[in-house]
Amino acid sequence: MSETFEDLTAHSPVAQFYEGRSVFITGATGFMGKVLVEKLLRSTSVQSIYLLIRPKKGVATEARLNDLLSNRIFDELRSERPEQLKKVHAVQGDISEERLGLHAEDEDLLVKNVSVVFHSAATVRFDEEFTKAVSMNVRAVKSIIALCKKLKRLEALVHVSTAYCNCNLEKIHEKIYAEPASPEGIMQLCETMSAETLN
Repeated sequence: MSETFEDLTAHSPVAQFYEGRSVFITGATGFMGKVLVEKLLRSTSVQSIYLLIRPKKGVATEARLNDLLSNRIFDELRSERPEQLKKVHAVQGDISEERLGLHAEDEDLLVKNVSVVFHSAATVRFDEEFTKAVSMNVRAVKSIIALCKKLKRLEALVHVSTAYCNCNLEKIHEKIYAEPASPEGIMQLCETMSAETLN
């Protein structure tokens, strides 16, 4: 006799934590984001998953969501628990824009419902323009924190950072390192100097 989903998750503290909760994820169209969405749908009774997705190269947000959910990683869910995929909703926005580019009604939806936030969107290109990298990897974090401060049900904010942090150190310990420069100062620099000069 095969075990049901309920049997498998009944004693899981992780599954219990997510039961009935709504989650907001940035970077869901990337590799790690897809894995996260699939794992949450497969292993928990999450109520809803909201994905920040920007229109890209003429492809609308909803079309990009459909492309994401048609990925092979979701094959098992499609065949065994297709109702889970209906829990995933696209929210149009862009991490490089002010307030994540969210429409007021979408922000209100997130503020009222979301209790867990995963911020995994970033640029990981080594040759990215400096101003664009700062916008995506620094200013976006500030915007996520500002949004989280508004969330009425917030339980957790998880920031998925790049694998290349502190690459100048031979050993990296689990601690918070002092930043080599002020993030506010770097953002201000990008606002006051031309992109050509900084790049």
